Amino acid sequence: MSKASDTHRLLKPIDLEAFSLLEDRTRRRMLLLLRENELSAKNIALRLSMTPQNVYHHLKRMIEADLVVEVQEKRSGHLIESFYTTTADTFVYHEDDIPENDNHRFVEVLNGLNELGAGVQVSEENARLLSELAAEKAGLQGDPMLADDVCAFCGSSGYFTKFGPMDPTLLSRILKYNGVMNMSDEDFERSLMTVRELRRQLLSMKAS
Repeated sequence: MSKASDTHRLLKPIDLEAFSLLEDRTRRRMLLLLRENELSAKNIALRLSMTPQNVYHHLKRMIEADLVVEVQEKRSGHLIESFYTTTADTFVYHEDDIPENDNHRFVEVLNGLNELGAGVQVSEENARLLSELAAEKAGLQGDPMLADDVCAFCGSSGYFTKFGPMDPTLLSRILKYNGVMNMSDEDFERSLMTVRELRRQLLSMKAS
């Protein structure tokens, strides 16, 4: 059994330091390879046209950030090679301190609703009301709305950035359920009240 068998996860939160490492394209390419196969530094170097020394440098930093783990050692002639893999299939970085107060974004939400036939009035005032409700809901502990804007592969939405292959709908659902479970009873009731108020405001925006 490999050393990583008890630690490898489907989804793993990471901190800002680990996320910063993923800004480097070479490390992202290495993670993509290691997510699919257990590889040695020599294997990685051959696939990415790098020197083993350069690979070891990147591996060391990713091991320290708990993105990569050594899983086993294999003898190759007189040498013993270490093999590595990722500690998760998908890494998630969640930045809590970005407020959702962009009125322009909610003008686009209103336009999108009309494309679905909702027939709402598109105005700066209505966008402001929706923005305030979203900000109020986002302020609740463990609020699951923060995961709504999930990229398909690797990107960000302000609140949320991910690196990995997971289907965005599945990932969003996991994070929403986790958020609901972590909410206090009081915050959950407040969240329901906010959703009711959101529905009331949306219905009031319908063009007469």
